[in-house]
Amino acid sequence: MYKITWDKETGGVRLHSRIVEGTLGTSPRPVFWEELDLLKLNELGWVYPHCKEPLLWAINKQYWYRGELVFEAKGANIYDDATVVFQDGKEKLKLKPVNVKKMLERCKEYMFLLESEAIEFIHETYEQYAGAQKSIQAVAANRLDYDALAARAEKRTKTKMAIVKENCDSFDIVPLEEAEKQGRKIFQTTKIDRFLASFSGGKDSQVILDLCTRAIPSTDFEVIYSDTGYELPSSLKLYEEVQEYYKALYPDLKFSVARNHESVLNYWDKIGTPSDTHRWCCSVMKTAPLYRMLKIEGTNKQAKVLTFDGVRAEESTKRGAYVRFGRGKHTTIYNAHPILNWNAVEIYLYLFRYNLPINEAYRYGKARVGCIICPFSSSWDDMIATKKYGEELKPFAGRLIEWSKKNRIGDVKEFIKERRWKIKAIGNTPLTNTLVSFSDANHTFVANVVNSRYSVYTWLPSLCEYVVESKEGRDLGTLKFDGKIYNFSVEYISAKNQYTFIVENPSTQLSYLMRRVIYKSAYCVNCEVCEVDCPTGALSIVPEVKIDKTKCIHCHKCLTSHDLGCISADCVRMIKNMNNNENTKIQGYKTFGFREEWLQEYLVDPEYFWQSNSLGTAQLDGFKAWLKDAEINDAKNQLTKFGELIQQIHIDDVNLTWELILINLSYNSFIVNWFLNNIKIGQEYDRKVLEGLINEQGFSSKGKTVANAVAALVQTFDYSPIGDTLNLRMPSEDGKHNTRGSYESVTNAGLAYCLYKYAEKKGIRSLRVSDFYSEECTSGPYKVLGISKAVFTNALKSLNSSANRVLIAELSMGLDSITLREDLDAISCLQSLIE
Repeated sequence: MYKITWDKETGGVRLHSRIVEGTLGTSPRPVFWEELDLLKLNELGWVYPHCKEPLLWAINKQYWYRGELVFEAKGANIYDDATVVFQDGKEKLKLKPVNVKKMLERCKEYMFLLESEAIEFIHETYEQYAGAQKSIQAVAANRLDYDALAARAEKRTKTKMAIVKENCDSFDIVPLEEAEKQGRKIFQTTKIDRFLASFSGGKDSQVILDLCTRAIPSTDFEVIYSDTGYELPSSLKLYEEVQEYYKALYPDLKFSVARNHESVLNYWDKIGTPSDTHRWCCSVMKTAPLYRMLKIEGTNKQAKVLTFDGVRAEESTKRGAYVRFGRGKHTTIYNAHPILNWNAVEIYLYLFRYNLPINEAYRYGKARVGCIICPFSSSWDDMIATKKYGEELKPFAGRLIEWSKKNRIGDVKEFIKERRWKIKAIGNTPLTNTLVSFSDANHTFVANVVNSRYSVYTWLPSLCEYVVESKEGRDLGTLKFDGKIYNFSVEYISAKNQYTFIVENPSTQLSYLMRRVIYKSAYCVNCEVCEVDCPTGALSIVPEVKIDKTKCIHCHKCLTSHDLGCISADCVRMIKNMNNNENTKIQGYKTFGFREEWLQEYLVDPEYFWQSNSLGTAQLDGFKAWLKDAEINDAKNQLTKFGELIQQIHIDDVNLTWELILINLSYNSFIVNWFLNNIKIGQEYDRKVLEGLINEQGFSSKGKTVANAVAALVQTFDYSPIGDTLNLRMPSEDGKHNTRGSYESVTNAGLAYCLYKYAEKKGIRSLRVSDFYSEECTSGPYKVLGISKAVFTNALKSLNSSANRVLIAELSMGLDSITLREDLDAISCLQSLIE
């Protein structure tokens, strides 16, 4: 990625191989006359031609003309136009177009190097994996499943393995470290069935498609466009133009369109809106239909596909960590990112240089072209969609308005205008009438299900082999799981879709997977996503769910690829949580926070404190409530066993004291629990934002209860280590807002207590590291303390190797299991670690 400066002479930009004076920190985007008209600059005194070339450039909402900031656009949203704020003296301007030809001439050497490298990468990647496929066909020994062999070798040797090619044109599996030292070419797989150029209608995918036509024979790859049902009309139009353009150049280049069997609005009605915590639409409407098209001909088995896509590191921090080639989210998909390190300017320069068609949505001002409405887009995007694609937007906006009213959102217009609908799913789905509950008491797994969409036997074959027979109105059977036999029974209540499923003495893993079988049976809406996770073609979703028992290998990928094992179940869970919030009691703590100075004063002499202290009456009432929710005191304001330990710990370790308090508050205090589950690490917030979010989630409260609870929380952050040491409140430099940070200095005692507390609440003794980082997890080390997985894993290793071993952690070669001692509870565990 080259550095960028303004080119005042051409009105464009220049590229540089190093930082020079005037280097821009952010890539600008070109601005065309259509966007200026949309902002009504033509009515405000500006004069400019309606031409093909760009007229100026924008960085975020700042607009630059020949190196000078001329105006900013503020306040745009789905209902309101942007407000244009001119720089002094720039109220009346006559614009000249960018001299694109001269700009390209000045940048051509850099662009030549950039695109040549990308073409070489595409060609070499194609040759490597197309060559591997030819070797499979030519040499019988190469038809072995080297991917599976490598995985088994890793499990056996506990060493990362790599597939390499020998001089004799056969393949071998060697330790990855050894292969890297020898500089050998490493293969992610030896079998690729199809090569694909990803096309979405956006500028990045346009560049990828063009580069692929220059690097790969047009007969050896194909182009598939995913029509999600959210598509901008301009994207659909562009696809037709692009197809016509390349068909003229390469008549044998194959183009196809992938669509889900149902419309996206039907899914909205079934499972509610997507949100920024659960963007189901991408998997359901884009990825699944695309890869369902890529089945091996004559079978239901998923083909192995190598996709060249337009992912760029500049677009997000997450993408910035991507490697250039690797396995995708689905086990049969491999992704190559040829333009990973390109910036947006370089993308546009490529499009200009080769005179490729540009999606008109960019000309109206969209920085990124995606769906017509999206939880990850912006208010600016909503404004453009309203003005240019209002009819297509209307059915989605209509549902947001209708469902917001049904969820008793106060100011619906403000709720939609500020895009607060994206935070939590809302909907009017009939699936909220489906009820699922679990218990694991007395070593027995019990699932109670009401209004299940499918019989449990529809999805049970994915778990394991089983035998069942009906006797006297109930089913009795056995599960053969992981080499052991488990008895189970099904008792029907009033119909086949209402039942209780019981498994006797299940292992932890069996209980975990059985929950997912139940969820899938209860909530499945045939969304197609699970089908592309199946490596053998055993699973078919459309028109009805079918599992071919002769093909199913019980890999459990269809059960473990998503939270709760089912996208639909997870969506409904979020909507139910929203609806159930109405009856939640909120403790206001009299607006007073939990203060370290009060705790210190109290712990000096807990009995005498109630006779004489420095607190006012209202402060004392708030403090009593905090002590009770922290489990330091009981209902009679007497120290609990935990409180006695806190009294001892506080003398030497204030940080551990507040770690333990925060853990208990996460279970007992509404406002603390809400904050930990709704404000993500890295998310900005202020008091107003917190109050607004709580009210929007349907929590009922009288008077100023929500405001009081938020005030108490903010005071807790201000006056205790929970804020500045445990990093729940990290102030911005300007002091206007705060950010929730991660806390990587968790003590071993605090972490162990957190695990035991979690296990007690769940009634389990076996845990998995990965479960704490799933969306469905509402407590535990990550949700409460914000500890990263790497630090968490290292702490577990320390606890595992401690002389006073309170847990067993198995963390090598993909294992992430934690087993707690049967003879300890949270209190005794803590006591043993501080002695």
